[in-house]
Amino acid sequence: MGSLELWEQKLKDKGIRWTKQRRMIIRVLLASTRPLSAQDIFAKLQRDYPKLRLSTVYRNLNSFKDGKIVRSLNLTGNEQKFELIDGNHHHHLICIECDDIIPLDCPLKDFENKLKDDTGYTILDHRMKIYGLCPNCKNY
Repeated sequence: MGSLELWEQKLKDKGIRWTKQRRMIIRVLLASTRPLSAQDIFAKLQRDYPKLRLSTVYRNLNSFKDGKIVRSLNLTGNEQKFELIDGNHHHHLICIECDDIIPLDCPLKDFENKLKDDTGYTILDHRMKIYGLCPNCKNY
């Protein structure tokens, strides 16, 4: 996903100031293997940064979203999750019991090209979410 310095430059290129709070949030997102909610990020930072407010996390995530630094996802329920936009297009496999989320490589490139050829459409985006039970939950 790149280094902290790379993300610092991406923010600066988008006109978003590099602040201590933004660095902390990017660091948490970089360390995660799954999309995180604002609450998840806040919980990971709260012990080391007790003065941080949840509203600060939300405000920065919205700024990142507007600058196309993160994408927001509604994977389970109504809670928004966030992940860095790193140029690696992927989808998600989601457990309906424990909300475990696994990123999946995109298998749709050839299908997308065929659709474009068959219909003349310019394909801008596609999203796929697959729901199931993870190995731990299916054994209960």
